[in-house]
Amino acid sequence: MKKKYAFVYLIFQFFFVVAYCQAAFNSEAAIKKSNDIVNEYWETYMDSVSRYYGGYWLDNYAKHQYIGNISFLDDYLGELENNDIKSIRMDCTIYCARVLKAGMGVAEYSKLIGYHRGIWNSKGLAGWSVGYLLVDRFGWKAYAFIEPDANLHPHYISYFKNSNEYPVWNQPNIKIEEYYVLGRDNDKIENLLKKYDFSWGFSEDGVHTWITHYTDLLECHWDGVPAAKYNLNISFPDLFETTKFIEFKDYDVHIIVVPPADS
Repeated sequence: MKKKYAFVYLIFQFFFVVAYCQAAFNSEAAIKKSNDIVNEYWETYMDSVSRYYGGYWLDNYAKHQYIGNISFLDDYLGELENNDIKSIRMDCTIYCARVLKAGMGVAEYSKLIGYHRGIWNSKGLAGWSVGYLLVDRFGWKAYAFIEPDANLHPHYISYFKNSNEYPVWNQPNIKIEEYYVLGRDNDKIENLLKKYDFSWGFSEDGVHTWITHYTDLLECHWDGVPAAKYNLNISFPDLFETTKFIEFKDYDVHIIVVPPADS
Protein backbone atom coordinates (compact mmCIF):
# COMPACT_ATOMS: atom_id res chain seq x y z
CA MET A 1 0.00 0.00 0.00
CA LYS A 2 2.83 2.35 0.86
CA LYS A 3 4.40 1.85 -2.56
CA LYS A 4 1.05 2.48 -4.22
CA TYR A 5 0.51 5.75 -2.36
CA ALA A 6 4.09 6.77 -3.04
CA PHE A 7 3.56 6.16 -6.76
CA VAL A 8 0.32 8.19 -6.75
CA TYR A 9 2.10 11.00 -4.91
CA LEU A 10 4.90 11.06 -7.49
CA ILE A 11 2.37 11.21 -10.31
CA PHE A 12 0.61 14.10 -8.56
CA GLN A 13 3.91 15.92 -8.11
CA PHE A 14 4.79 15.41 -11.76
CA PHE A 15 1.55 16.94 -13.03
CA PHE A 16 1.84 19.77 -10.50
CA VAL A 17 5.31 20.64 -11.78
CA VAL A 18 4.18 20.45 -15.40
CA ALA A 19 1.19 22.71 -14.68
CA TYR A 20 3.41 25.16 -12.82
CA CYS A 21 5.90 25.36 -15.66
CA GLN A 22 3.10 26.00 -18.14
CA ALA A 23 1.85 28.81 -15.92
CA ALA A 24 5.20 30.61 -15.68
CA PHE A 25 5.07 34.23 -16.77
CA ASN A 26 7.07 35.10 -19.88
CA SER A 27 8.44 38.60 -19.27
CA GLU A 28 10.29 38.59 -22.57
CA ALA A 29 7.06 37.96 -24.50
CA ALA A 30 5.31 40.70 -22.53
CA ILE A 31 7.94 43.33 -23.28
CA LYS A 32 8.07 42.25 -26.92
CA LYS A 33 4.32 42.86 -27.15
CA SER A 34 4.78 46.31 -25.64
CA ASN A 35 7.60 47.10 -28.06
CA ASP A 36 5.55 45.89 -31.02
CA ILE A 37 2.64 48.16 -30.11
CA VAL A 38 4.75 51.23 -29.32
CA ASN A 39 7.09 50.85 -32.29
CA GLU A 40 4.17 50.47 -34.69
CA TYR A 41 2.64 53.63 -33.26
CA TRP A 42 5.79 55.69 -33.77
CA GLU A 43 6.43 54.32 -37.27
CA THR A 44 3.21 55.97 -38.51
CA TYR A 45 3.01 58.90 -36.10
CA MET A 46 4.76 61.58 -38.19
CA ASP A 47 3.68 60.84 -41.76
CA SER A 48 0.36 59.05 -41.43
CA VAL A 49 -1.98 57.91 -38.64
CA SER A 50 -1.69 55.03 -36.21
CA ARG A 51 -4.43 52.48 -35.74
CA TYR A 52 -3.89 53.00 -31.99
CA TYR A 53 -5.76 55.97 -30.55
CA GLY A 54 -6.58 57.31 -27.11
CA GLY A 55 -10.21 56.47 -26.38
CA TYR A 56 -10.79 59.58 -24.30
CA TRP A 57 -9.21 61.78 -26.98
CA LEU A 58 -11.54 60.39 -29.65
CA ASP A 59 -14.70 60.55 -27.54
CA ASN A 60 -14.18 63.94 -25.93
CA TYR A 61 -11.81 66.07 -28.01
CA ALA A 62 -11.43 64.90 -31.59
CA LYS A 63 -14.82 66.13 -32.76
CA HIS A 64 -14.20 69.64 -31.41
CA GLN A 65 -10.74 70.27 -32.92
CA TYR A 66 -10.23 71.07 -36.59
CA ILE A 67 -7.80 70.89 -39.48
CA GLY A 68 -9.22 73.60 -41.72
CA ASN A 69 -12.93 72.81 -41.93
CA ILE A 70 -12.70 69.15 -41.00
CA SER A 71 -12.70 67.86 -37.46
CA PHE A 72 -9.87 65.72 -36.14
CA LEU A 73 -12.41 62.92 -35.79
CA ASP A 74 -13.55 63.00 -39.40
CA ASP A 75 -10.00 63.42 -40.65
CA TYR A 76 -8.85 60.42 -38.59
CA LEU A 77 -11.74 58.22 -39.70
CA GLY A 78 -11.06 59.22 -43.31
CA GLU A 79 -7.36 58.37 -42.98
CA LEU A 80 -8.22 54.96 -41.53
CA GLU A 81 -10.62 54.25 -44.38
CA ASN A 82 -8.20 55.43 -47.07
CA ASN A 83 -5.43 53.24 -45.70
CA ASP A 84 -7.74 50.30 -44.96
CA ILE A 85 -6.74 50.32 -41.28
CA LYS A 86 -8.87 48.93 -38.49
CA SER A 87 -8.49 51.18 -35.47
CA ILE A 88 -7.72 49.93 -31.95
CA ARG A 89 -8.94 51.85 -28.93
CA MET A 90 -6.34 52.40 -26.22
CA ASP A 91 -6.15 53.62 -22.66
CA CYS A 92 -3.74 52.90 -19.84
CA THR A 93 -5.37 49.65 -18.71
CA ILE A 94 -6.14 48.31 -22.20
CA TYR A 95 -2.49 48.70 -23.17
CA CYS A 96 -1.16 47.10 -19.99
CA ALA A 97 -3.66 44.24 -20.20
CA ARG A 98 -2.58 43.43 -23.76
CA VAL A 99 1.02 43.26 -22.60
CA LEU A 100 0.13 41.18 -19.55
CA LYS A 101 -1.83 38.72 -21.69
CA ALA A 102 1.19 38.20 -23.94
CA GLY A 103 3.29 37.31 -20.92
CA MET A 104 0.72 35.12 -19.16
CA GLY A 105 -0.44 33.24 -22.23
CA VAL A 106 -4.04 32.72 -23.27
CA ALA A 107 -4.87 29.99 -20.73
CA GLU A 108 -3.55 31.80 -17.64
CA TYR A 109 -4.95 35.14 -18.75
CA SER A 110 -8.35 33.49 -19.23
CA LYS A 111 -8.13 32.27 -15.63
CA LEU A 112 -7.47 35.83 -14.50
CA ILE A 113 -10.50 37.08 -16.43
CA GLY A 114 -12.60 34.30 -14.88
CA TYR A 115 -11.49 35.23 -11.37
CA HIS A 116 -12.21 38.88 -12.14
CA ARG A 117 -15.75 38.17 -13.30
CA GLY A 118 -16.34 36.00 -10.26
CA ILE A 119 -15.58 38.93 -7.94
CA TRP A 120 -16.51 42.05 -9.93
CA ASN A 121 -19.02 40.65 -12.46
CA SER A 122 -19.03 42.74 -15.65
CA LYS A 123 -16.87 45.58 -14.34
CA GLY A 124 -13.81 46.23 -16.47
CA LEU A 125 -10.23 45.51 -15.52
CA ALA A 126 -8.46 48.08 -13.37
CA GLY A 127 -4.89 48.44 -12.19
CA TRP A 128 -5.85 47.57 -8.61
CA SER A 129 -8.17 44.66 -9.47
CA VAL A 130 -5.60 42.96 -11.68
CA GLY A 131 -2.89 43.69 -9.11
CA TYR A 132 -5.00 42.08 -6.39
CA LEU A 133 -5.60 38.93 -8.44
CA LEU A 134 -1.97 38.58 -9.48
CA VAL A 135 -0.96 38.58 -5.81
CA ASP A 136 -3.90 36.61 -4.40
CA ARG A 137 -4.33 33.97 -7.12
CA PHE A 138 -1.09 33.79 -9.10
CA GLY A 139 1.65 34.13 -6.50
CA TRP A 140 3.03 37.50 -7.63
CA LYS A 141 4.58 39.89 -5.09
CA ALA A 142 3.75 43.56 -4.56
CA TYR A 143 5.84 46.53 -3.46
CA ALA A 144 4.56 49.99 -2.54
CA PHE A 145 6.13 53.41 -3.12
CA ILE A 146 5.17 56.78 -1.69
CA GLU A 147 6.29 60.41 -1.96
CA PRO A 148 7.17 61.94 1.43
CA ASP A 149 4.57 64.69 0.98
CA ALA A 150 1.87 62.48 -0.53
CA ASN A 151 -1.77 63.23 0.11
CA LEU A 152 -3.08 60.92 2.88
CA HIS A 153 0.51 59.98 3.69
CA PRO A 154 -0.26 58.85 7.29
CA HIS A 155 -3.13 56.70 6.02
CA TYR A 156 -0.95 54.80 3.56
CA ILE A 157 2.03 54.50 5.89
CA SER A 158 -0.20 53.07 8.61
CA TYR A 159 -1.31 50.26 6.30
CA PHE A 160 2.20 49.70 4.96
CA LYS A 161 3.71 49.40 8.44
CA ASN A 162 0.95 47.73 10.45
CA SER A 163 -0.78 45.47 7.93
CA ASN A 164 1.75 45.02 5.11
CA GLU A 165 -1.03 46.02 2.75
CA TYR A 166 -1.73 48.59 0.06
CA PRO A 167 -5.21 49.97 0.87
CA VAL A 168 -7.71 50.37 -1.96
CA TRP A 169 -10.91 52.28 -1.26
CA ASN A 170 -13.92 49.96 -0.89
CA GLN A 171 -11.99 47.04 -2.41
CA PRO A 172 -9.75 44.23 -1.12
CA ASN A 173 -6.38 45.48 0.08
CA ILE A 174 -3.29 44.12 -1.63
CA LYS A 175 -0.62 42.37 0.41
CA ILE A 176 2.81 43.98 0.00
CA GLU A 177 6.31 42.70 0.71
CA GLU A 178 7.87 46.09 1.46
CA TYR A 179 7.37 49.80 0.96
CA TYR A 180 9.81 52.51 -0.14
CA VAL A 181 9.88 56.30 0.18
CA LEU A 182 10.66 57.99 -3.12
CA GLY A 183 13.67 60.29 -2.90
CA ARG A 184 14.95 58.73 0.32
CA ASP A 185 15.13 55.16 -1.00
CA ASN A 186 15.88 55.74 -4.70
CA ASP A 187 18.97 53.49 -4.73
CA LYS A 188 17.00 50.65 -3.13
CA ILE A 189 14.13 51.23 -5.55
CA GLU A 190 16.39 51.08 -8.60
CA ASN A 191 18.07 47.91 -7.31
CA LEU A 192 14.67 46.30 -6.87
CA LEU A 193 13.44 47.29 -10.33
CA LYS A 194 16.63 46.07 -12.00
CA LYS A 195 15.66 42.53 -11.00
CA TYR A 196 12.47 42.52 -13.04
CA ASP A 197 12.08 42.70 -16.79
CA PHE A 198 8.37 43.34 -16.24
CA SER A 199 6.01 44.45 -13.51
CA TRP A 200 2.34 45.42 -13.39
CA GLY A 201 1.86 48.82 -11.79
CA PHE A 202 -0.70 51.43 -10.84
CA SER A 203 -0.96 54.71 -8.95
CA GLU A 204 -3.31 56.02 -6.25
CA ASP A 205 -5.95 53.29 -6.00
CA GLY A 206 -5.75 52.64 -9.73
CA VAL A 207 -6.26 56.15 -11.11
CA HIS A 208 -3.56 55.26 -13.62
CA THR A 209 -2.25 51.85 -14.74
CA TRP A 210 1.22 51.27 -16.21
CA ILE A 211 3.96 48.67 -16.44
CA THR A 212 7.68 48.75 -15.78
CA HIS A 213 10.56 47.37 -17.79
CA TYR A 214 13.43 47.27 -15.32
CA THR A 215 13.84 50.89 -14.11
CA ASP A 216 11.58 52.42 -16.79
CA LEU A 217 7.86 53.12 -16.41
CA LEU A 218 5.88 52.54 -19.62
CA GLU A 219 2.45 54.11 -19.94
CA CYS A 220 -0.37 54.83 -22.34
CA HIS A 221 -2.38 58.08 -22.16
CA TRP A 222 -6.11 57.78 -22.78
CA ASP A 223 -6.14 61.28 -24.29
CA GLY A 224 -3.15 60.54 -26.52
CA VAL A 225 -3.32 61.37 -30.22
CA PRO A 226 -2.85 58.84 -33.05
CA ALA A 227 -0.78 61.17 -35.25
CA ALA A 228 1.49 64.20 -34.99
CA LYS A 229 -0.84 66.36 -37.08
CA TYR A 230 -3.43 66.24 -34.28
CA ASN A 231 -0.91 67.61 -31.81
CA LEU A 232 0.26 70.78 -33.49
CA ASN A 233 -0.96 72.99 -30.65
CA ILE A 234 0.70 70.68 -28.08
CA SER A 235 -2.55 70.34 -26.14
CA PHE A 236 -2.58 66.55 -26.12
CA PRO A 237 0.08 64.03 -25.12
CA ASP A 238 1.49 61.35 -27.37
CA LEU A 239 -0.22 58.03 -26.82
CA PHE A 240 2.80 56.25 -25.32
CA GLU A 241 5.49 57.54 -22.99
CA THR A 242 8.51 56.10 -21.16
CA THR A 243 9.83 57.66 -17.93
CA LYS A 244 12.36 56.52 -15.35
CA PHE A 245 10.27 55.22 -12.48
CA ILE A 246 11.97 57.35 -9.83
CA GLU A 247 11.32 60.45 -11.99
CA PHE A 248 7.60 59.74 -12.46
CA LYS A 249 5.82 62.53 -10.56
CA ASP A 250 2.28 62.48 -11.94
CA TYR A 251 1.01 60.73 -8.81
CA ASP A 252 2.26 60.31 -5.24
CA VAL A 253 1.58 56.68 -4.32
CA HIS A 254 2.29 53.60 -6.42
CA ILE A 255 2.44 49.84 -6.40
CA ILE A 256 4.26 47.36 -8.59
CA VAL A 257 3.42 43.68 -8.75
CA VAL A 258 6.18 41.37 -9.95
CA PRO A 259 6.04 37.80 -11.28
CA PRO A 260 7.35 34.90 -9.21
CA ALA A 261 11.15 34.87 -9.20
CA ASP A 262 11.42 31.71 -11.28
CA SER A 263 8.98 32.81 -14.00
